[in-house]
Amino acid sequence: MDQDFLLEKVDEMRDLIHQQRFAECKPMLVAIFENCPNHKQYMRRLMHGLLTTVLANMSLLQRKKLPDDMLGILKQYVKPSEELDIPEMTPEARTKFVFGAVSELDQLLVDIEMDIRSEQGIFKDLKKQGEAIDIKVVKSTLEKFVSREAMLFLNHDLSKEEQDQASARLYQEWEEYREKIFGRFVSSGYWNDEERAAVKDTILSPTVDSLTSQLLVSAITLSAATVFDMGKFTLLYDIYRLADDDEVKVRALLGWLLVSTNCGCYEQQPDFRSFAEQLTEDCKNDSDLLAEIIKAQKMLAVTVFSEQKSIDYTNDIMASLSKRFLGDLKDKVANLLDADEDMRNLFGIDEDEETSEEESPIRSVDINTDEDGVDNLNVDVDSPLSMDEMMDKGIDILLPQFKMLRDQTDFFTHLYNWFMPFYLKNPHVTEALGFVDEKRKFCKAFCSTARSCPADAYSLANLIISHPNEIPENIVDCYDDPEDEGDGSEPADEEEIVNEFFKEPGEHRAKRIRINYIRNLLRFSKFYKEKDELFTILDELDDDKPVYAVLAGPLFQDEFFDKYRMAIARYSFRREFPDLVEVMLEGVPCDTLEMHFMKGWVCMQKGDDHSLRMAVDHFKKMLKIKPDMKQVYLQLGICYRNLIQVDEYLENFDKLMEFKDSFSEEELFELKLDKLKFIVMNNRFEEAMPLAYELDYTHPENQMAGALLTQLLIKIGGEHAEENFQKAHQRLDEYFAEANELFGSFEKMKKEGKDTKNMMMQAMDLFFKMMKNDKAAEAYNNYSLGLLALIEHQPKKAMGPFFRAYAYYVEKDENVFFEALKEDYKWLKNYGCSYTDLMIIYNQIVAEHQQSQEEIKKYADKSE
Repeated sequence: MDQDFLLEKVDEMRDLIHQQRFAECKPMLVAIFENCPNHKQYMRRLMHGLLTTVLANMSLLQRKKLPDDMLGILKQYVKPSEELDIPEMTPEARTKFVFGAVSELDQLLVDIEMDIRSEQGIFKDLKKQGEAIDIKVVKSTLEKFVSREAMLFLNHDLSKEEQDQASARLYQEWEEYREKIFGRFVSSGYWNDEERAAVKDTILSPTVDSLTSQLLVSAITLSAATVFDMGKFTLLYDIYRLADDDEVKVRALLGWLLVSTNCGCYEQQPDFRSFAEQLTEDCKNDSDLLAEIIKAQKMLAVTVFSEQKSIDYTNDIMASLSKRFLGDLKDKVANLLDADEDMRNLFGIDEDEETSEEESPIRSVDINTDEDGVDNLNVDVDSPLSMDEMMDKGIDILLPQFKMLRDQTDFFTHLYNWFMPFYLKNPHVTEALGFVDEKRKFCKAFCSTARSCPADAYSLANLIISHPNEIPENIVDCYDDPEDEGDGSEPADEEEIVNEFFKEPGEHRAKRIRINYIRNLLRFSKFYKEKDELFTILDELDDDKPVYAVLAGPLFQDEFFDKYRMAIARYSFRREFPDLVEVMLEGVPCDTLEMHFMKGWVCMQKGDDHSLRMAVDHFKKMLKIKPDMKQVYLQLGICYRNLIQVDEYLENFDKLMEFKDSFSEEELFELKLDKLKFIVMNNRFEEAMPLAYELDYTHPENQMAGALLTQLLIKIGGEHAEENFQKAHQRLDEYFAEANELFGSFEKMKKEGKDTKNMMMQAMDLFFKMMKNDKAAEAYNNYSLGLLALIEHQPKKAMGPFFRAYAYYVEKDENVFFEALKEDYKWLKNYGCSYTDLMIIYNQIVAEHQQSQEEIKKYADKSE
């Protein structure tokens, strides 16, 4: 039977069992046990759990014998005529009795689900990999590796070469054993008390190396989050609270928090509720615990949402060449840094200083988010924020580069490698160093990369292994230390290099560990090929909550956490994380200006008409409470624009203009330009023309205002149409003059066979000038140029500018260009242009664009 079907039945059965609807489990039991590979070994456990529920039934109904209609599949285990000693129970005792059965049956289903998963895919490989591992002897085996390592370095009878060879063999063997334990832990089912105690003792043991302990914590996280197990869940919490090693502690904390969101129906169980109640008391009494949870929530959100920031930073190569883009990026980053300051004000947590014992993790929750007193950062275009500054804030700008590096090797096809902490003696790193001459520099390069994210360092090492003859000569120049007097080729002192890169103040270290591990989880969640078989931090739960929204999970529903969820919502609002704002505000009464504003903003981000109308409702309610809020009118204007409600938009704009004295000249211009775009798009040409002339006159340097006026001159028609066409021609000739002249001269020189070197230099200069153009305005002007060609009955001449306009718009929305042509046909037909003619032109443009994209892809594939 299909694995997905069986897993779905197990999930349904778990829900029924937790709701104590035992009688309805029979059809699913039959389906599962007929197809479960190891059902016989589970039958006794199943019967014991079900019999317990039957005894509770008999106690309630005061029966001494088991009637036939209650037995079902229990018949083969208990005779109905048998009299059983049924003690009298109170309702409370029966409840405890049945909850014990629910817990027992849930543990059984954990084992059954793992068995089903282990029949194929990644779990089958993991189970086979770790099937020989006995959990009870893992600790002693690992301690032997540590002992062998110590003895090896104390053996002075070996030459340097012999010691290196012996060391390589030891670490290879060690690595292979770690991978087996990892497979055993991830694919394991329910652990009894003795097994959990053995695992905890192993991970916390000072005689077991930290690398292995970290790895095992990640394995438990993967196992318990994929198939929730209360025992493993509480084990992660115990490890977090008891561990002395910072790396182990962070992995356990994040693992425990992420698993807590995926507990499903188990949240109604007494042991889970008891744990949640105890956690609440712990947080009330331990400000450090509360602060760590809040920091983890904050960094989970920042790292997950930083994917878009990384795309903004890396993917648009053309835009990255212009200062305007750098300025925009810096504005975005500055906003993130401002939000960091807000977070510190909210919680009294400074990421760069340790919180004193007396200091509460909350300084003030009820703050005015609009006026927090935080100075804006200087975002001068001439002093861009460094990559290190952005990475330090959790903005993962290296994510796309990692994807490219990962695709070059098969290293990350192995689940184990995603979670292995970085260390220089890892066999893959050692092998990579064997291909390079400047070993010291490369060691520094690996360590520096690992400070950002261990997976990135391993991807670099494996790229060297897979392409040893293509290593760029300057690959490590950026890691060159001016104070390092060596030539980089001498033997690398591992301890010295590790200390150089990883020795830091305690709070800095804790923050870096937290960020780096979450980055690893993000990379795993996005790029591991078998990720659909496992839990990831990008998953959505059954209630549509994202997994990384841990404070919105069932563990933190006590009213004590309400103010912290609200503070995280405010923080996420400032950082523009709509998904997190929404889940943090779930269930919070919407009766204040702040709540209406945040919920209205969340609705705006969804973008569909229903959500936009809900946003309008929130903003109107704000104006009833306080009518003179210009920020609300601004948001309403955006909603009306996106809903294409022209009259409402114009009425709202007039209201907004009542506050015009509070806007700067530049802000006022942008508002008017936004209005001009909207009414032009909706064919309100008569209303648009005076405003277009005004903006073109007051801001002649603004390309978009000029482009809109040009298009209006073409579309407005009327008795002055011919005169307006000439004006539009003149404006477009001026706009494209420099490019037309240069390209015309270039073509002429090329035909005459003259040296084009100087002309090429001019062309490059023009290219960089054009890079600074407003691309939207350029697309408008190209479209206008095409319209004029159609009016003049020159369809062939229209092809070039239409193609350039289409190439811009298709990246935004593939239907925009078509809809514009269809709308403009209504007046173009007056100039002899049929709909069929327009579609012939349109189809030719689309075909040419598709061909150009295919050629670009072929060139890119060839280059790789």
